[in-house]
Amino acid sequence: MDPLALLSRLFKKKRPPITPEDIAARAARLDRYIEWSRGKRLLVFDPPFWGFHDIFVDNNLRHAMISLKETGEAFVFTGDTKGARRVRKYSPGAVLESEESLDTGLFEWIIYDDFVVYFGPFLPISKSPYYVGKVATTFAFEKTITDEWEHGAIPMLFNWYEQNREREKMRRKG
Repeated sequence: MDPLALLSRLFKKKRPPITPEDIAARAARLDRYIEWSRGKRLLVFDPPFWGFHDIFVDNNLRHAMISLKETGEAFVFTGDTKGARRVRKYSPGAVLESEESLDTGLFEWIIYDDFVVYFGPFLPISKSPYYVGKVATTFAFEKTITDEWEHGAIPMLFNWYEQNREREKMRRKG
């Protein structure tokens, strides 16, 4: 084996699933993506520090990103089409533990029909200027995002993930 070829493969920068050029090319269609997302729940995979997480967009274009942790904790980021304006941390049992307002630019997102691009200083430091999540699937979402909805959504999502985990186990068994 050629040692230079091996080193080249080891240190070659991996191409992101969506490049800055792709983002720039899609910019002219942002209004279409915003309309596409209206009234949807997006199941998103990655970045690695979130794994699977959900983004809800109501018909008024309010957004809520919910990231559940195996410990029973949950993080809920609420905002608009451009990004998060508030973050809440819930301890197990959906008990509100802390809440913080986020200034514009701290945690932003761009939602496409296949990817979600996350950026801003609220995220972990990286060599890349942004993180990417893959839209795994979408569902209709007809509720309105409110504080009351948010509080009920956390146990609903824990149950949904548990039921789907059990279904997957049953499917694999036979």
